[in-house]
Amino acid sequence: MEFDEGAQQNWLSPQNSYIYFMSDERKVVLVLLSIALFILILHRPKPIEEINKATQLVLKTEKIYVENVDDILHIDSVLVKPVLYDHVYFLDALPYKQAKEEFINVMLPAILIVKWQLNQDLKRLEEIMKEGIQDQGDSMLVANWAEEFKTDDLATLKRRLLTHPNSIVLAQAAVESGWGKSRFFMEANNVFGVWSFDSDEPRIPASISREEYQVYLRKYDNIAESVMDYFKTIARVPAYTNFRRKRAETQNIRELLPYLDRYSERGDEYVAQLLGMIRYNNFQQYDKYQIDPAYVVKK
Repeated sequence: MEFDEGAQQNWLSPQNSYIYFMSDERKVVLVLLSIALFILILHRPKPIEEINKATQLVLKTEKIYVENVDDILHIDSVLVKPVLYDHVYFLDALPYKQAKEEFINVMLPAILIVKWQLNQDLKRLEEIMKEGIQDQGDSMLVANWAEEFKTDDLATLKRRLLTHPNSIVLAQAAVESGWGKSRFFMEANNVFGVWSFDSDEPRIPASISREEYQVYLRKYDNIAESVMDYFKTIARVPAYTNFRRKRAETQNIRELLPYLDRYSERGDEYVAQLLGMIRYNNFQQYDKYQIDPAYVVKK
């Protein structure tokens, strides 16, 4: 049987369609429904697996309770294993040069772990800013960020999730903890000497006290927790507003360091000390170090 092209054209003509016999009102309704369906298909929410790519990655960390110096892994590559150290209490007993080396071996993985986590949050936030809030999970995530970083403005939050060079963090960690020899570092994993004002949180009494009250220092489960608290402090405190603005523009340590003058009462002298620490110890070499991707897996 031959294909009758003419017959097909006749069958598909408007006069032979169901629409032809519909009332004008029903035609209008059908057209509007068609348009609405087209818009719905065009702008349908993407599956969670598709929009949530950043949070589908998990970092496989290893926890090490340090009994002696041999428990600390030596870093010999720019790709660093994500290790969470606890109970690093003996650096003050080591020779000066070795103590510095072990301090870096302990601190660098913690810094990189925290920066990886914050970068994952940043990627997820950028997806939400682009796609919009898709579900209750997104709403809860944004609400948690707003609480942790003290802002509900997404553009401001994005700036607060940014991080800065490893060399700066290492320098501040070395200065604030005396290369890991301070009591609050050894007893509380408190790298940056952060005070505690909440009696319900884990803490230890400081060796010094003010006339009016006893000073307490926060206690952390591991060094990475202390580093995360440090980054959140930099992110939230008004004193570092200009630092955050400059950090959004550059990763140049010479341009960034002057904006950390309010981290210490010593101001410009503190900034000079950090710069000297970075130069003398060649900390900038660690700015290119990152978490070994072999330890990043899909959830």
